[in-house]
Amino acid sequence: MAKEDIRKDALRVHSPEASHDAGVSVEDDVVVIVTKLFCPNGHNLVNQESHKFDGYGGIRLLVSDGKVEDVVELSPFHGDLTKYGPTFETGTKLSIRCPDCGVELPVLAKCGCEWHGDLRKLYLTESIDDAYLVTVCDVWGCPRSRVIDGNEILSEFLEGNIFEEDQS
Repeated sequence: MAKEDIRKDALRVHSPEASHDAGVSVEDDVVVIVTKLFCPNGHNLVNQESHKFDGYGGIRLLVSDGKVEDVVELSPFHGDLTKYGPTFETGTKLSIRCPDCGVELPVLAKCGCEWHGDLRKLYLTESIDDAYLVTVCDVWGCPRSRVIDGNEILSEFLEGNIFEEDQS
């Protein structure tokens, strides 16, 4: 994506001591940090009160395999697989919901992982805009996640990183 296409209100470069007004921050032009993330009902899933990941709040998700249900906190650093909370066997399909209201996170597309999970949508803006998303796979152990803006969704499909949902 060209630099002129970046939404400055949702993505910005700043130092760690700067305020976290944007939904996504980029540090040193390398590290992407999610600082705000919303469920479909507008609840902010970034927790500033509990576990800290290098000083940043984690992303809280309510997960269940049908037997165990608990809140997991994911690192807000894109690509960092660190998490706190329950653990499941690798390859376990999970339901993923908002820990505040219980709404299940909607599906964007099929994940390209070996378990054929679903990429679940989390929103970077309070306006719940499908053009600005973070997606996570709903299979435990899948390392695939995406930070997607409207200009990249077509590229993700064309590159084979996400797949259209089965229509059957």
